[in-house]
Amino acid sequence: MDVFLEHANEWTASSILDRVAVAMPLQSNSLEELIAEVALLKDRGIRHVGVRRQQVFRIGQSILCEVLDDAGIAINSLGFAGGFTGALGISYWDATDDVRRAADLAAALRARFLVVVPGGQGLHTYNHAERTVRMGFSDVLYYADQRNLRLLVPTDTVLGCLRDVFQARGSTLNWVEQMGTTTIRPLIVIRGSSSAFRLPRGWRESLAAGGCLRICDRCTHYEQNLQLLTGVLSFLGRRCEVAPPGLRCFVG
Repeated sequence: MDVFLEHANEWTASSILDRVAVAMPLQSNSLEELIAEVALLKDRGIRHVGVRRQQVFRIGQSILCEVLDDAGIAINSLGFAGGFTGALGISYWDATDDVRRAADLAAALRARFLVVVPGGQGLHTYNHAERTVRMGFSDVLYYADQRNLRLLVPTDTVLGCLRDVFQARGSTLNWVEQMGTTTIRPLIVIRGSSSAFRLPRGWRESLAAGGCLRICDRCTHYEQNLQLLTGVLSFLGRRCEVAPPGLRCFVG
């Protein structure tokens, strides 16, 4: 699930919880599954979902939007595109074209974010891979801006392999900030369980500036994720480095 600020990008203790929104990952791959899942999401008060491009193609863009719109559920993020370094088996130019196609689809779905996986370092030197990733984002930045999209850069793998994530030296959050644009934001991937998770230094500022937290304990298990989310929201509301009862937080 993704945690993000739904409205203004600022951090105030009095209103932070009122503006925090949650997007659950959509699991459906057919119309029948979609109708059942959306009914469950609506019952649970979920107003945002994250979708994969494969789901859109399998279900159909118009049908997906119609079912979600009828339930009052918006698409928060579309994944995935990218692979600038070639580590995912496509060329640099194919990767940038892929991001542009995904941006068109995300805009048509009225999504807020497009998740872009940079690609791992692979056989490149670190400096060459880093320059390639920066160049890739620069090449697609204007295209995303024109479609009112933000591009999310994951801090950890989202495809289940290290070939999709670029592991920047030092702080990944600082590295994203050094790109100098609010269009490109970090997707802070949190792994662990309801009893432990890690948050990097600067996560508050990243969230306030339009980034996301992605809780990836068990993406298909709503109840477990909701328990973890309760702890995260409690932690957000308290704005301190003392974890709420039953939840150990290690903040860098």
